[in-house]
Amino acid sequence: MSFSDREKHLIRAAFTWGQITQQEGYTLSDLEIEKSVLFRRLLGGRPALAFPPPLRHGFPWYEVIEGRPEHIVSASDASPESSIIAPGCKIGETCILIDGAFWRVVETISEREEYIVEWGQYPMQWRLKKHWEVNYEMTQQLQSFRRDNPSTQVSFDNYLSQRDYREFRIDEDQTVWLCEWQLSRISLSGWVWVGSLLSPADTRLTPIHEDPLGPMILGEPDIDNGEAWLRIEEADSEARFVKLGGSHEYLSLTSASTAYLKGLLHNLQETLEDIEVMDCCGNHPIRRFSLPSALVPLDELSLKEMHYDLVPDNAYEQQE
Repeated sequence: MSFSDREKHLIRAAFTWGQITQQEGYTLSDLEIEKSVLFRRLLGGRPALAFPPPLRHGFPWYEVIEGRPEHIVSASDASPESSIIAPGCKIGETCILIDGAFWRVVETISEREEYIVEWGQYPMQWRLKKHWEVNYEMTQQLQSFRRDNPSTQVSFDNYLSQRDYREFRIDEDQTVWLCEWQLSRISLSGWVWVGSLLSPADTRLTPIHEDPLGPMILGEPDIDNGEAWLRIEEADSEARFVKLGGSHEYLSLTSASTAYLKGLLHNLQETLEDIEVMDCCGNHPIRRFSLPSALVPLDELSLKEMHYDLVPDNAYEQQE
């Protein structure tokens, strides 16, 4: 008896899912199978992340880790009392409820206005910030009502005194403003966490080419030819580099065109099964990963901007 490739893929996905759910204390019930976002992810060819992702309304929220950098969310007041019931938080830590899950507050920029938050074991941070926008439809409706009913007294004072920071407010010009909480990733994107975490590189690296954003190409010191790492993403004081295959003449790399560098990146995905990616602070390695080449979103890279956030939609397509 032989199995088709599809059946083999299903067996591997089910085995991986069973291991992870058992570690997290879930049972293999029909209900858990039906509602499992992780199982559907594995069936679609996407590997599990190294750590459990944040939850959003009770379901794993993968996109906030590896996808687009900004999201509109609902948020509660930050409070240390919430740490008593917040999974993964120490008693006394300030927590905030974001779309039904408690996140850890590491810095309060402005009470009830702006916070820096973290989740679980991920070495990543997000900015949770309140944003006000004019709602033109509600403003027009309010102004039309006051124009058509000039003698009617309407007051929102009692309501707004308790809720203006959570939903809406009306200014002196009778303009209605609605409040939105924006959750924005301020660290490097998390698509690397589908790979294997390696020890930081033992080789000493030095910048061999820099631009206004910092080191662009890293290489071995005191030699003219050697291994080279090209920056593909940056955030705050950290940058992400991909290891270029083979040995390179550093002088040629420093004067290479954007088209040539992008050609080197495309060659990696055509010739290598696994690609090494390294996160650095300055030129000091802090994390290093090995990823299947199909999962490295180099097609989304713009070397002029040296920044991207989205994993391409076809990165995880199942090959028949």
